[in-house]
Amino acid sequence: MLASLINAIRNSRLQTKLIISYIILITVPIVLFSVSYYNLGKDTIMDMAKKDAYTIVRKNNEIIDSKLSRVREMIIAFAEDPDFKTIFAGIDPGNREQILDADLRITKILNKYFAQSQDIYSVQLATTYFTFGQDSSSNSEHGKNFIPKGAFRESALFDAAYAGDGRIVWIPTYNFSEMFNVDYLRNTEIDYKYLLSAVCKINIPFPRNESAFNSSVENPVLIVNFKESLFTNVFTGSLPTEGSFYFVIDDSGRVISHRDQQWLTERVGWPDLRKVVTEKTGVDMLEIEGKQRVVSFDQSSITGWYTIAVIPPNELLDPIISTYIRNMLISAGVLTLLFIGLSSYLSGIITHPIRTMIRAILITGEGKFQVKFKEHGSFEFRVLMRKFNDMNDKIQKLIEENYGIKIREKEAEIKSLNLQLDPHFMHNTLNLISLISLEKGEDEISELITGLSYMMKYIVKKDNLVTFEEDFTYLKSYISIMTKRFEGKFTIEFDVDPVLLQTTVPKFFLQPIIENALIHGFERLDRKGKLTIKCYIEHHVRVFIVQDNGKGMTRDQVERLMNQNGGSVGLNNVYRRIQAIYGENYGVTVQSAPGEGTTVTVRMPLEIVKREEAG
Repeated sequence: MLASLINAIRNSRLQTKLIISYIILITVPIVLFSVSYYNLGKDTIMDMAKKDAYTIVRKNNEIIDSKLSRVREMIIAFAEDPDFKTIFAGIDPGNREQILDADLRITKILNKYFAQSQDIYSVQLATTYFTFGQDSSSNSEHGKNFIPKGAFRESALFDAAYAGDGRIVWIPTYNFSEMFNVDYLRNTEIDYKYLLSAVCKINIPFPRNESAFNSSVENPVLIVNFKESLFTNVFTGSLPTEGSFYFVIDDSGRVISHRDQQWLTERVGWPDLRKVVTEKTGVDMLEIEGKQRVVSFDQSSITGWYTIAVIPPNELLDPIISTYIRNMLISAGVLTLLFIGLSSYLSGIITHPIRTMIRAILITGEGKFQVKFKEHGSFEFRVLMRKFNDMNDKIQKLIEENYGIKIREKEAEIKSLNLQLDPHFMHNTLNLISLISLEKGEDEISELITGLSYMMKYIVKKDNLVTFEEDFTYLKSYISIMTKRFEGKFTIEFDVDPVLLQTTVPKFFLQPIIENALIHGFERLDRKGKLTIKCYIEHHVRVFIVQDNGKGMTRDQVERLMNQNGGSVGLNNVYRRIQAIYGENYGVTVQSAPGEGTTVTVRMPLEIVKREEAG
């Protein structure tokens, strides 16, 4: 195969050999340069990719912080609400009726601050004796604000809130059933299986003179719950590489959010985790599960938790390297084309005179002896070109002397025959026959000949677009002749908006539609045919409808009719001409069913043409 390729190159044209040589000369340096540049630029590309990944993590963390910041503002506003403090300060923990009434009022205040946030899963105000803001009755297991009776006092939420003493404390993701010791829910799939919370003990200024009950010893704890999807909704799809994933941890490595829920509440055991906690924010190569990974991380300014993106280096580099390779190939292609052009130009200086002579000889072989070319190239080429030009001059002179006169005689004879078929001559002759018919009382024959005369004159008209008035006049002449042909077999009605007569239309656009109706639609019809032609304007669109009560067509027949080319004026030809002139939004539609007739609708945009006055 290699031998045949070498042999083909050896026997190729000189210009081909030069081009191949230039391609080899440019390809080798480009390949060497590309390999060297790739090795030098790989580290730079990796650094840029790390920065992009870090930017994405920072932006996503800012989004989460902005959400949590708004929640923090809601908590602070609720804690300072005077109506809430007044209601709670007056509650007697031993009065069940008073507690339930306060629950309704406090729930309304909670809704006022928190109900509009789509990020919050649930909100409740918890005490050891009652949980305010539950979806249903006290201690119900059916609402998402459910906290088992007596379980809050023993929970980590209570301890964290009281340890914060009025500060907002963010509780990492926890298992609900484990937090409140609800054993029967441990293996049950519930919507609130995993939650993370913001808790805040609200200090209530209880009235000093109310000593009948001991409310002052316990302040309520506001619990704002979130689902772990608060993070995943922001993170999902933000990393452009396959195999990458996000998760969120706290200082101890406890997982707060992860794409795999089995990791929630677990602790990661990375050797390099302390580096993340120490540096707070950044991007680095860390060992995860025995493999080096690009790790971008950033600490939340609200919760102190760490958002971490883990990206396989290969997946990070592949898209950029693919782009790099594509750009290098494009550059190589451009340079190759440039050098091919240069080689073509240089080789053309050598081979152009030879190609010029070859083209001249081929043209002369076709009988075109007038061809001449300017003498150029070396001395030998100029001599050959001069002799070739002299030879063609002598041949051309010989042709003119021996055959020129006979050719001109033939042309004169052909022109004479053409004049005999002049359409105007035929038009005048038909008019003469019409007059003779009138003189002899043959009015019907005269009417037919007059219509035929107008149709012939209209047919030879070269314009592709005519006024609808002209085409309609031709159409009436055609219908008049067909009426005589099918006398008594059909009736016809016209309903034409006069404004349409001033617009331009494609020539013969209705004639094939009417012809199909008369010849095929009324064929073997057991009733009298009726043809209705309506032309009107609707929403700046011209609508032309041809409707018959003929035998109709099946769907397959309609498709064949629309797809076949019926000569120069077939229905398919009309459809294609209208779309070519006015665009794909216009054209021809056919509605038909066997035994129910056919309706053909033609739609064209409204274009009013001002008619020039004669003279």
